[in-house]
Amino acid sequence: MRGQDLFGLCRRLGLDRDESADAVQETILRLWRELRSGTEVLDLDAWSFRVAYRIAMDHHRFVRRLAEGCRRIAGSASARAAEAPDPYATIGLELLWRSVDRLPDRQRVAIYLRYRCDLSFDQVASVMHITPGAARSHATQAVATLRGMIGEEAR
Repeated sequence: MRGQDLFGLCRRLGLDRDESADAVQETILRLWRELRSGTEVLDLDAWSFRVAYRIAMDHHRFVRRLAEGCRRIAGSASARAAEAPDPYATIGLELLWRSVDRLPDRQRVAIYLRYRCDLSFDQVASVMHITPGAARSHATQAVATLRGMIGEEAR
């Protein structure tokens, strides 16, 4: 296993030091799981670099979707939010997740799985044992509720 090279790849892919270290650890853990389950990995280097690359890309996709979710939730919460180029500067992730924690159970779970865990509505529905339409509905209701909550707290 070429840990330093994997770390370097993750850094080159835009992850910070801690995120890169986490990605390397996750790569090693996944390799261990594959080998333990009896999967034959023919080229350890190719497999490891491919997994590290995918972990880094998943991280970027997650950050982008989280920012998109923050923008959607902040939407019309306040005039300041519309003027601020960075949604984190106005509402902050701490305020956002404190507000999410106050949502009804199903809305909270739907929002968390969709925007924090980056699951599709089909996957959210499967986890919650509901239909994809119901999962989408819970998330939509949650976004509307959060806009109101954040709008009140931003004033």
